[in-house]
Amino acid sequence: MNQPYPLARELQGIQFNLLAPTGPGQARFTFTGRFLNQEIVWDTTLLTLAQYLAEQPQSTQPVVRSAFLEVSDDTLHGRAIRVVLDIPRIDEPAIVRTIIMIRQYKRLQPGRHEFGEPRASI
Repeated sequence: MNQPYPLARELQGIQFNLLAPTGPGQARFTFTGRFLNQEIVWDTTLLTLAQYLAEQPQSTQPVVRSAFLEVSDDTLHGRAIRVVLDIPRIDEPAIVRTIIMIRQYKRLQPGRHEFGEPRASI
């Protein structure tokens, strides 16, 4: 049976709305948080690093990429943020950890913010 989306969820006291079914390599959801001293809705796309690398154009040279988050413009659902993490799969606990990470990021600004150990791929 298909569930209607957005689907309100709560885990460990953290509320979020799934915008589409979650797959092992990606999730799309919204949640509230602060950005530039304002309470906003984050329109979040969460990807594993492996999923992100698989979606990139093929290259004959090794490409080194790190986990990152990228804050973009407002969308229909809120302020867009894409988060790419070097984790094996996306599940609801990973979503909650992502929300906590974004909420704790003190000086988050628009643009791309890389972190973690870079990974090479071809």
